[in-house]
Amino acid sequence: MSMTLKEIKQIIKKTLIVEIRLKRWLSTHFSTNGFASITSDRGDVSAEENNRNFEELMKMVRHAGFGFVKTEGGWEETHEDEKVHVTERSLMIPNYSTKGNEGEVHVLFDLCKSAADMYNQEAFLFGWGQYHDQGPEDPGAPFAAVYDRGGKLLYGPFTEAEEGNALKVWSRLVKGKDRRVKFTFTEWAAADPPENQFEAMGRSSLGEIFLAKPKRKK
Repeated sequence: MSMTLKEIKQIIKKTLIVEIRLKRWLSTHFSTNGFASITSDRGDVSAEENNRNFEELMKMVRHAGFGFVKTEGGWEETHEDEKVHVTERSLMIPNYSTKGNEGEVHVLFDLCKSAADMYNQEAFLFGWGQYHDQGPEDPGAPFAAVYDRGGKLLYGPFTEAEEGNALKVWSRLVKGKDRRVKFTFTEWAAADPPENQFEAMGRSSLGEIFLAKPKRKK
């Protein structure tokens, strides 16, 4: 089934909007408080179990005092010793806690390690921000890298000075120039914004952060 020119333009527009929002989000957090990106979904479990796990992950993050942006992305997993590409929901978590411990960046890092282990995830992405000196791989500037569930470095670290900007760091980490060690996250889209202020209040009370304002009814 072929697409119309209008449909193609809509896809291109949506892709550009997503990139702009991601670039803005990274620009805000990459060099300041830092951030993490993690999923609980797996392609080898049922939809019901994935839904339960994702709800638990959101509650875990919220209980620790952090907010999150719900996203959807493509990841690479190992199923029965074979690499499999799956599309999963993820959380982008800024290192800003209502408990006031964002300066102790290892609180968020350890949270990601625990979640990755709990949900049998092979990796998570972490940006250390201005607290880069707390990272054992510190290159002397804010950086991001990919770690396994035990906190061992898998890929990186990369800085804005090396790559040009935070979005290019992200692109290198999630797509990977070194195909021997690959952490695939080639698709990215934030959850749709709330339909109205009431929905926004309900979702934000659970810890969700929105990259776009609630929709307005015409």
